[in-house]
Amino acid sequence: MPLDVDKVKHLAYLARISIDDESIDLYARHMDKVIEYFNILDEINSADAEPYRISKHIEEFRDDICIINNEDMLRIAKNVKERFIKAPRIV
Repeated sequence: MPLDVDKVKHLAYLARISIDDESIDLYARHMDKVIEYFNILDEINSADAEPYRISKHIEEFRDDICIINNEDMLRIAKNVKERFIKAPRIV
């Protein structure tokens, strides 16, 4: 059962997209298929599933090294006054 027109319009408003009246039924059917898929995923028992790891060596990170080199930064900046860089005003 597709979503009703009011719900589709409300979701479109929340997503800040404009949907013309001719394609609301199409969006309703598509959203209904997405909801059906999520209902199928809700039925899966994932209590015993192990978390997926992108890398087997996730704990192998390099140490952070902080290198301060203000001279290079000040040399390439356009608006420099003493040791400061002048940026445009943001209101």
